[in-house]
Amino acid sequence: MSRGTNGAVRGKRQRRGVALLSAIGVVAGLAVGTLATPVGAVAAPAGSKGSAAVSDPKQPDGTPVACDGKIYLSKGDPDQLYTVERKPGKVAFEELGSATPFLYNAIGVNPHDRFLYGATFGDGTNQLVRFDGNGDYELLGGIAGLTPALYISGTFDDEGNYYVLADNTGVIFQIDVAKREVVRQISIPPLAAPELDVFDIAFRDGFLWGSTEAGAITRIDVDNARVDFFPGVLPGGSDFGGVFVYGNGDLGFFRNAGELIRVHVKNATGSNPKFTVLSRQDAPEQQLTNVDATACFFDSSADLSVHKRGPKVVKAGDDITYDITVKNDHKGASSGWSLVDDLPAKVLDPATDTDGCEISNGLLSCTGGPLREGGRVKITVTGTAGEVTKPTAVPNTATVFGDDEDPHKKNNTGFASTKIKPAGADGEEGRKEHGPGRGGPGGR
Repeated sequence: MSRGTNGAVRGKRQRRGVALLSAIGVVAGLAVGTLATPVGAVAAPAGSKGSAAVSDPKQPDGTPVACDGKIYLSKGDPDQLYTVERKPGKVAFEELGSATPFLYNAIGVNPHDRFLYGATFGDGTNQLVRFDGNGDYELLGGIAGLTPALYISGTFDDEGNYYVLADNTGVIFQIDVAKREVVRQISIPPLAAPELDVFDIAFRDGFLWGSTEAGAITRIDVDNARVDFFPGVLPGGSDFGGVFVYGNGDLGFFRNAGELIRVHVKNATGSNPKFTVLSRQDAPEQQLTNVDATACFFDSSADLSVHKRGPKVVKAGDDITYDITVKNDHKGASSGWSLVDDLPAKVLDPATDTDGCEISNGLLSCTGGPLREGGRVKITVTGTAGEVTKPTAVPNTATVFGDDEDPHKKNNTGFASTKIKPAGADGEEGRKEHGPGRGGPGGR
């Protein structure tokens, strides 16, 4: 279990950009209890009354959001919805629709209709808001049975149930968005502690996943009303306001200080899951804003492969160069990818100048943006062969993690082995390439 400090908690309240004080006053120029139809919103049907007027949420008008590997993020005051564009080493935000004159959070994509939903706050009530693929929004009205609160965490499960977590209460509400009513209330007292506060949730493998400001990953079991904390995975000191799940099952965490961190989870449903940070991408700084995120990968899939090429034989002190190629073998575009390679300790001073790649403590981590069918990216790593007392085989494996579901995972690794000979030994030098899917000592 991971705990923060009282000072951090006070700062966290400020970083959300708005506080519950807004819920009893005026937010973004709107009077309490009044939400006029704003510019860019879908008009309520004739005969409706105020903001509670709704069209049938079972059959929304408009275009569903894109689910071909899109990541969505909302932030700001006024609140603005964005799509997240992945690039080598960083992400960028592209505006989707217009900013709303009301505040909202807890966004998620409903698998039944593929529209994006959220919960408003700041006007004394919490209304359900729906966005289409153009970013146009519609205020659907209040949610029966939902206690007025600040809802900053929300997501949908695979069955279309919408979950929201009330800030600092430890209470999760399960909502039927078609009926706009709470169908279940789950109390999980540990989540009420401010230092263990969760800033967003995402659904995977029957659990709701999130994180604390101190960097602990949280796994919430709503069926059994319990939460597990796994400390030390993420860096502490800044909220993770946006959480989502990649198409391959990895977790994405938007850090409000300006970073997207990708985490691979092995044995996710077990008592002792293993977490691996795969990559960290720069993102526009989001501090002092109302941050949330979700994603939709229903229609995306890509068969990524890795080829790794390196020298067959070298002498101690010689230069070593690895060429790693990520390729999209699928009929369709990849929406993005990450690659990791735990470089051999006998390769000294490893370095790379490939855009989107970095090496820290011998671990190569790369991120890339969309990759068209047949497209490929080459990564180059250089280093120096270390000293050995006898000929020594140095195996090395690179692994790619596609943002989308990958139908053929056997080619996600590329293997190369180099024999290092003592500096005074004779030996030929050559290059040897291993295709995707080859295993070997040190393979993953």
